[in-house]
Amino acid sequence: MNVLSSKKPRLLIEMIACFFLMAIVGGVFNKIADIFNADGLWVGILTYFSSYAVIILYVVKIEKKPIAYVGLKKLAISEIPKGLLLGVCMFAVQQIPLLLMRVDYSVFATEPDWGSIMIRSLYCFFCVGLTEELIFRGFILQKSHELSNQKVIIVAMNCLLFYAFHWPPVRFVFGEFFNITVNTLFLCIYFYKSKNKSIVPLMIAHGFYDILTAYLLPAFLYIVR
Repeated sequence: MNVLSSKKPRLLIEMIACFFLMAIVGGVFNKIADIFNADGLWVGILTYFSSYAVIILYVVKIEKKPIAYVGLKKLAISEIPKGLLLGVCMFAVQQIPLLLMRVDYSVFATEPDWGSIMIRSLYCFFCVGLTEELIFRGFILQKSHELSNQKVIIVAMNCLLFYAFHWPPVRFVFGEFFNITVNTLFLCIYFYKSKNKSIVPLMIAHGFYDILTAYLLPAFLYIVR
C-alpha cells in the first residue's frame, strides 16, 4: 500500500469533519443563545471565531504544520486592492443573469442603517470571509490536493461543498447556485494564479462581495430610486 492510499481515509475524515465543524459549533451556540435569548449576530461571531480557532489549533498543534499550510500568510499591502477588485468582479458577474432577465432592481432596495451596515461589514470581513475561506480555500482545498492532482476535480468538489454548506438558507435556487459556483471559480482560479498562494486576498474578496451584495447594493438602490 502506498503512502497516499494509507492517508486517504484520514484525509477524507478531516475534510468531512471540517465541513461539518461550523454546523456543529453553530448548533451548540444557537442552543445557548435560545436559553439566554442572545442576539443572533453574537451567535454568528462566536461560531465563526470558534471554528477558525479549532482549525488553526488542529493544523498547528495536531498536524505540527505552519499556518501557511492552509494559505494563511502575512498580508501584503498590494493584496488589499487585489482582494477588493476580485470582490467587485464577483459582484459584477453576479448581476449578469439579473440584467439578462430584466429583473426590477427596485425590489432589492432597503433603507440603509449605516451604523448597522458598518458593524455587519466588519462581520463580513472578519468572521464570514475569514473563516469560510480558511475552511474551503484553505483547509479543504489543501486536503483535496493531497487526495488528487486534478485541479478540475478539486475545484468542482470545492464548488459542490461550498454550495452544500450554503444549502440550508438558499435551497435549490438557480440564481444562488450560479452565484456560489461562479464565486468559487473566481476564488480558486485567483488562488492558483497567484504567486504567493495566500488565501488572505480571498478573505478580503469574500467579505467585500458579501458587503456589496447584502448591504451596499440595497442601500444604493434605495437612495437613487
